[in-house]
Amino acid sequence: MGFALLEGRKPVYYGVKIIKGRNRLPHEKLKEAKAIVLNLIQDFRPQILAIEKTFFSNNRNVALLNVLAEEIKAIGMRKGLKIIAFAPSTVKRHICGNGRARKCEVAKVVVAKHPELKIFLYQNRKWKERYWQNMFDAIALGMVVERLISKACKTSTM
Repeated sequence: MGFALLEGRKPVYYGVKIIKGRNRLPHEKLKEAKAIVLNLIQDFRPQILAIEKTFFSNNRNVALLNVLAEEIKAIGMRKGLKIIAFAPSTVKRHICGNGRARKCEVAKVVVAKHPELKIFLYQNRKWKERYWQNMFDAIALGMVVERLISKACKTSTM
């Protein structure tokens, strides 16, 4: 699960949290994921919680992901946060200009805007690249939210 905290346009805390799944019941994984989200909210006290919309499928893992997304939204609402959700294609369109961009393309655009993240871009193993792409997706989501909020603020002051 990728996460990112942005202050203005700058990513200040970001990473990936792993929720191990083998030999664990779905409710155990949900409990762990909810605890991670609660800890991040308590530690950083964000005003907005942005989440990537999930898709629907009959796959068991996708069903669990959909439940998790709804649980995260509920946590945010209980904490009084503004909840914003975007489809992955919307984020990709805003970041890359192409709603069908691949994760590696999103990561490259994020690094172009934030060169300090380049260390996470190229890895010596494919699994490591996929791992960090979750973080890049979270940062990209935050960049889209920040951009839209900035645009709305400019429009409302005119």
